[in-house]
Amino acid sequence: FVGTDIKYDEKEEVVNMCKAWDDHKKLGIQEGIQQGLQQGRCLEVYSLVQDGILEPEVGAKRVSMSLDDFVDAMQKAGYKIPELV
Repeated sequence: FVGTDIKYDEKEEVVNMCKAWDDHKKLGIQEGIQQGLQQGRCLEVYSLVQDGILEPEVGAKRVSMSLDDFVDAMQKAGYKIPELV
C-alpha cells in the first residue's frame, strides 16, 4: 500500500504463491481423478444393467443413487433399462 512501511521478503512471497498454486493444481488433479473413477464405475454399472446382468435396483444401490436418479442418469448417458427396451 502507498505510504506503508511494511517489510516483507519478496522472495518468500513468490515461493509461497508458487506453492499455493502448485497445491491448488494438485488438488484439482486429484478431484478430477476421483470424478473420472466415479464416472467409469457408473458407466460399468449402467452397462451391466442394460445387459441384464444386474437388476436396476442393484445397480442404483452400487452407485449410491435412488432408483429414479439412477434411471435418469443411465438414460442421459445413452443406456437403456432392459424393461424399457
